[in-house]
Amino acid sequence: MNAPLSHYFIHTGHNSYLTGNQLSSDCSDVPIINALKRGVRVIELDIWPNSTKDNVDVLHGRTLTTPVELIKCLRSIKEYAFVASEYPVVITLEDHLTPDLQAKVAEMVTQTFGDILFSPDSECLKELPSPESLKGRIIISTKPPKEYLEAKEVKENENDPERVKASDEEAWGKEVPDLLKDDYKNDLGEEDEEDLDDDGDKSQHALAPEYKRLIAIHAGKPKGGLEECLRVDPDKVRRLSMSEQQLEKAAITHGKEIVRFTQRNILRVYPRGTRVDSSNYNPLIGWMHGAQMVAFNMQGYGRSLWLMHGMFKANGGCGYLKKPDFLLNPNKVFDPNVKLPVKKILK
Repeated sequence: MNAPLSHYFIHTGHNSYLTGNQLSSDCSDVPIINALKRGVRVIELDIWPNSTKDNVDVLHGRTLTTPVELIKCLRSIKEYAFVASEYPVVITLEDHLTPDLQAKVAEMVTQTFGDILFSPDSECLKELPSPESLKGRIIISTKPPKEYLEAKEVKENENDPERVKASDEEAWGKEVPDLLKDDYKNDLGEEDEEDLDDDGDKSQHALAPEYKRLIAIHAGKPKGGLEECLRVDPDKVRRLSMSEQQLEKAAITHGKEIVRFTQRNILRVYPRGTRVDSSNYNPLIGWMHGAQMVAFNMQGYGRSLWLMHGMFKANGGCGYLKKPDFLLNPNKVFDPNVKLPVKKILK
C-alpha cells in the first residue's frame, strides 16, 4: 500500500447522498453511511446554497430531490469513514456555491474533521501520496474556485473562441440529443456544471482562500481538446472526470494516452445523465484504461454493481486495489485496443 494513490483502483460512489433515483428521491446521509460501511472510499457530494442562501445543502441540482444539510453528511462521514477500512476517504465535491458559502464550507470541513483532514503543504501536489501514508485521513477533491481558472480561460478564449469550442466537440463528440439537454443538464455536464451555470455575473465571484487550501486533489477539465485533457504534467497531479460515453469515445482514438495519464493522475468515470433510475455501466472499460475512480450508484442494483462489490472484496475489502503492473509501466504503455494472444496455460 506504499505506491502513489494513482496506482490503485479505488471503490468510488456517485451522488452518494441519493436514496433512490436521480430525479425525485430523498437526499440523506443514510446511503453515505451504508456505502462507508461497505468499504466505499470515495464519496461524492453536490453542494448548493439552501433556499435562504445562508447555508449549504446537499442535493442533486435542478431536480426534485429533497435536500439534506451538508453538515449532517460531513458528521456522518467522520463517524463512519474508517469503520470498514482504515485507508483514506476522498470526498469529491461538485460545487455550486458563492465565495461566502465556500468560506462557510471551509469552516465546516475544518471544524468537523480537524487533524484528520489532509491538507497539502504546497498549492498543487507534485505526486500523490500513498494510501499507507494517508491512513485515517480525509481528502477533499474538487475544482479550484472559479476565479482561479477564469484568468486562464479568458486568455485562451480571446485567442480563438470558435476553435476551442470546435476542437472540444470533435474530441469528445456530442453528448446526447439536445432533446435531453435541459432535463438532464445537471448530470450530463456534471463536471462541467460551472460552464453551464448562469447564477449571475461571474465577475462578482471573489476567492475564498480558506476553501482553496482545503483542496488536496485538484479537479477540472482543461479547455481545449482531448490531447490537452490527457496531457501529463511532470510537476503536478490532478483529477479528470469523464462520463461513461466520453470515456468510450476517447478510448477508441486515445486508449494509450488515457493509460499514460492514469499512471500519474486520477481519472474518474461517472454514469451518463440518462441513468435516472440509478443504474450502472460496465466498469471494465474504466479499469482496463487505468481509471482509478469508476463511480457507481451504490443505491442501485444489478450485475454491474455486483461486479463492483466482488472486485473490491479483494485486498481485505479495504477499498483500494493495486492496479496490474502492465497498466503502470511507463516505458511500455499498455494499449487496450490491441488484440493480444490468449494465454492458454495458466501458471
